[in-house]
Amino acid sequence: MTDPAPKIKTESAAENLRLALSLMGKHGLPPTPVNYALMYFYVSGEDLDLNEKIDELLESRKGLTPEAAEELFSCHICQGNGPSNEALREELLSTVANILGMLIDLSGKTAMSSDKLEKHIDKLAHSKDPQEVLNVASDIISETRNMVDQAKQFESTLLDTTQEIEQLKDELYNARRQATMDALTGLNNRRGFDHALQDAIEDSNENGSGFCLLMIDIDHFKNINDTHGHLVGDKVLVGVAKMLHKFMRGNDFLARYGGEEFAVLLRDTPITGAFSVAENLRKGIEKLRLKHLKTGQQIGQVTISLGVAYYNKGESGDDLVGRCDKALYRAKTLGRNRTVLAD
Repeated sequence: MTDPAPKIKTESAAENLRLALSLMGKHGLPPTPVNYALMYFYVSGEDLDLNEKIDELLESRKGLTPEAAEELFSCHICQGNGPSNEALREELLSTVANILGMLIDLSGKTAMSSDKLEKHIDKLAHSKDPQEVLNVASDIISETRNMVDQAKQFESTLLDTTQEIEQLKDELYNARRQATMDALTGLNNRRGFDHALQDAIEDSNENGSGFCLLMIDIDHFKNINDTHGHLVGDKVLVGVAKMLHKFMRGNDFLARYGGEEFAVLLRDTPITGAFSVAENLRKGIEKLRLKHLKTGQQIGQVTISLGVAYYNKGESGDDLVGRCDKALYRAKTLGRNRTVLAD
């Protein structure tokens, strides 16, 4: 049997520590001082006889039992041709000092308090017995393991909490979305329109950016309901909503204002541009042909009438809607399927 080196260099202690702990974890060995010492000297590779016996035990059915570990520790480390107690103490101190150094480097990130670290250091400074050094090492390993377990538990809790927060945010978003969404057409509803209109007015008053409002009404919608029923009327509303949506740009705001009436906010758009958009919408709907899904019966041509108004700085949202609604009313009285500019 060959004597282990009386002292292992400090820079190699961390690697031996890592390998020893990894080996203990692999074979399910509890982090007792004796097991730690055996695995530490095993990975150092200085005592081939010790390594051979440990290999035999690890490969056996029983494994490395506490009794076998105690016997190997007594024969190969503390007695016989093994290193002297002083040499063993120096080696273990080197290893434990490395562990403490790593823990101190963690500063505030470690769960081990400075008081505990000072107590460990004080014990090591006054210890003469290798077994006591091993006990200190075992305490450090145990506390470090607890620190890691607590960190993992905290991380898991944090992850769960983050997921719960994200779920709540999604639910809140969906709740807000539903509160401002028209269930039938999937467009923004009157509530959503009121918020968007107020935002547009505030931006216009603060930044001087102009915008226009379009009020849209489906012509003769009551006749569609009376002739074909409300279910078909709903289909017409959905079809018109989809067609209007196709003409929207990125910053346009389309809403179902109520009943068969729709509203569009056109940001940064002059009145001439808004009139062109309105005419495009009108012509697009004019080409729309709908029929009853079950019977195949033609519903007939669907048309819309539109009022267009440019926001006058300082006026209220109600005043703007009122002017635009009057223009829409004139479009309907002039024969429908047309666009009229507000005064």
